[in-house]
Amino acid sequence: MSSDSTRPIRYSRLSTSRNEVRFLEIEPANNINDQVDCRLVTLSLNGDVEFIAISSLLGDPTQQEIIMLNQSPIPVPVHISLGLKHARAVFYPAVGKANQESLDKKKETQSPGWLRSLLRHFGGTEHEGKPKLRVWIDCICINAMNRRENAESNLIRYHVYQQAKMVVGWVGLKIPQTDIGIQLIQAFDYAMPETWQEPGDKETHPENYSPHHKWAIPITHLFNPQADAAIGTADFLNRDFFQRCWILEEMAMARVPTFLIGDAIVSWKQLLRLNLAMEEFKDHESNVCPASTRPMIHEFPLGTIHALLDQFKKRKGMAKIESLNSNSVSGSITSVDSMGVEEERSI
Repeated sequence: MSSDSTRPIRYSRLSTSRNEVRFLEIEPANNINDQVDCRLVTLSLNGDVEFIAISSLLGDPTQQEIIMLNQSPIPVPVHISLGLKHARAVFYPAVGKANQESLDKKKETQSPGWLRSLLRHFGGTEHEGKPKLRVWIDCICINAMNRRENAESNLIRYHVYQQAKMVVGWVGLKIPQTDIGIQLIQAFDYAMPETWQEPGDKETHPENYSPHHKWAIPITHLFNPQADAAIGTADFLNRDFFQRCWILEEMAMARVPTFLIGDAIVSWKQLLRLNLAMEEFKDHESNVCPASTRPMIHEFPLGTIHALLDQFKKRKGMAKIESLNSNSVSGSITSVDSMGVEEERSI
């Protein structure tokens, strides 16, 4: 498409005294591949604003796709457009179309409890009688040509991530093995004891450490590196997103950080705990993990490992403090899991 058919984004000035930021309000779609249609709105973070934030690499800047922004065609990197489309499909609160009803049923049956709980409480905000999906993404919502905004982009991002219902790390499209690969990640998280690798746990439960790894016996079949599950997991972990420790450090500012691949969500907690398991089985002998498999276990860049482990320790500490301060109520309680994600549990 020629440059004559597109227009630059027209940004309004933000009020720092009112703590204003810009959001995309995205319209619903009949199909996940439909063009993104949205408008740019300016709102104060001091108010009760419901939104999600998307953290993403730009992808190939030479590959552009048109989105409709304020009824004007705006070119954005294809990777960004795909991220907006999939966020729209997963998070849009107004589920009225048949295909979106099917997607909602799929989420109810396949998504983990913490995500179902969060989605139930995320309803978007109405505009002209219609619920809207509000999204913040820095490459569109920050005016990079404005010297002040550009200089304060990290501070803006911090405040946005702190108030977002969820921060979604967009890693890209699925491959055929992605879904079963995510099931592997979830299986490791489920099988792993909650206190595994915490101080003193090895002395209390030596059976869960090298060479026994008793907790991993039920998932022994997942240690086959040639299986589709391992291929799907390896593809997810090898995405460029996870090779950039700075973007993980940015996401760590969020209250609820998650990762989105296609229409599938992986929680921060699941990724951190999988990394703990990979480090353990790669560095220590195991009766569960075959010796031939150990050299093939995925290894993050050193900076990424440090970022993940540092945030794991911080979030475990925060969860313990919140747990001590929490009060039970009748009927149901809202508890915070080990990564700071709220989940309703019946009592």
